[in-house]
Amino acid sequence: MPRNKRWRAVFPYLILLAVLIAVISAVHGNRIRQNEMAEWETQVLASARFIESSLQPQTLNQEETGQLNQVVQAGSESLSMKVLILNTQGEVLAKSLDENVDPEQLESMLTKTRSDGKASQKTKDQLSAATTILDEAGKISGFVYLEAPRENFRATQNWLLWFIPAILLINAWIIWFITRIFKDRLRRHTEMLTIAAEQMSMGNFKRLHFPETESPLNDLAQALKVMAEHIGNQIDALTSERARLTAVLNQMTDGVLIADSNGRVQLLNPAAERLFQVGESEGVGRSVVEVLRYHQLVDLWRQTNQGKNQSTMLEIGPQHLFLQVVGIPLKTSLPGNTMILFQDLTQLRRLETVRRDFISNVSHELRTPLASLKALAETLQEGALDDPPAARRFILRMETEIDNLTQLVNELLELSRIESGKVPLSFHRIQPCDLLNPAYERMYLQAERAGLELSIDCQQELPSVFADPTRITQVMINLIHNAIKFTPPGGNIQISARKDGEFIVFAVKDTGVGIARRDLGRIFERFYKADRARTGGGTGLGLSIARHMIESHGGYIWAESEEGVGSTIYFSLPVA
Repeated sequence: MPRNKRWRAVFPYLILLAVLIAVISAVHGNRIRQNEMAEWETQVLASARFIESSLQPQTLNQEETGQLNQVVQAGSESLSMKVLILNTQGEVLAKSLDENVDPEQLESMLTKTRSDGKASQKTKDQLSAATTILDEAGKISGFVYLEAPRENFRATQNWLLWFIPAILLINAWIIWFITRIFKDRLRRHTEMLTIAAEQMSMGNFKRLHFPETESPLNDLAQALKVMAEHIGNQIDALTSERARLTAVLNQMTDGVLIADSNGRVQLLNPAAERLFQVGESEGVGRSVVEVLRYHQLVDLWRQTNQGKNQSTMLEIGPQHLFLQVVGIPLKTSLPGNTMILFQDLTQLRRLETVRRDFISNVSHELRTPLASLKALAETLQEGALDDPPAARRFILRMETEIDNLTQLVNELLELSRIESGKVPLSFHRIQPCDLLNPAYERMYLQAERAGLELSIDCQQELPSVFADPTRITQVMINLIHNAIKFTPPGGNIQISARKDGEFIVFAVKDTGVGIARRDLGRIFERFYKADRARTGGGTGLGLSIARHMIESHGGYIWAESEEGVGSTIYFSLPVA
């Protein structure tokens, strides 16, 4: 094992050893510190007793200070402590050198000594002790007070505290060294190979450790190392390829299903899950019959499973989805499996239907006035010119048909410009009621002539909208005109505006013939007319123009209706 890897393996044990040594040192060090302090306290008290025994009570007077000073100096030099001799009133009779003592601490010590005969006190910097001096009658005649700095015994403590971890470290080092010497080298290599094999079994083929020194297992180690590198590279390549394939399948708009020969789904991409309303990952493992649910698709899979390419187009579901389905047997890449592709052509079919209806409607709208013009022209040529009243009547009818054609062409051009975004719009901040009032005023008389009641419902405090007033007024007039056209006399038409979230919703509600449910989704298409609408004339472009104009304002338009009851056309504009 390389040196850095060896240290990496040993490092956790070194940390554990250091923690154990620290704990043992802390526990035993604290105990040693307490024992040492108790021993020093006893020693200081014994020193005070020694000095007290060397004094005679009669020396405790002002005349014997010389003898007292000798005793104090001798005791201070031999014990390395502060020594004070005091009388019963606490007055200092003799002291070592000129050292000062805290008066409060001294008074506290003397108070304890008077009651107990001795006293001791430990502080951060020193250890103090005091004893009484008794006369022949056993009465207190004075006191001996000692102060020993902690430095006197701290050195001994420090030495003892360092001694324990030093001994532990030496023992640990000796044990580790002996273990290292007698460790079985072959066993270490075997353990390394075992760990590497276990990592490979769990799918890890990177950063594996193999013996790098010569050993009986060297050939096996090299073989495993080469195998791990080879398998790791293959797994990386397969993982990368799988990731790309998954990304493609997940982003595809076409559905993909792969099933085995027993009809169990092996793969289903999100597009297919949405198409057949199967929850995420719920389709895998289920049968093709459960997932597809349509006998035409199941029959297509069965034929594909027999080794034949299949293709069909069909309409499924309540949404009338139009699908192109292709079945492909995967003979080479996945023998026994089949793949089915689902391409949703519903939108294309709808667009094709709209295109076909558009061509049919344009042809119809053009053919009718053209046929009328041709018939009128032929009638005039056949002799109607000789009859001035009849000729004038035919010419007026021709002008009407020409006006219809002109209106159709103009509306087609208008719609084309709107769809291409080439219509200039002049946006202004305007109150919703100011958009309804012009349309109401222009259409009121027309509604009255048709025997209808036209009303308006708009609150002045509604917020403003950004809109082109001319265009929105034209949309409103168009909607009111349609309501008048399809509402029988005696009916009602109401135009209104209200706030709905961040939009102002405008509505034109009538009590007319209504719109069939099947036609509601298509009335905004170009030239689309419900059956009843065809009897009322018009080009069929008005609602389509209204839809594109509202959408160019950032709004929406929709319809609600019930046959025989009436219709309501809504459109919304965002609040300014």
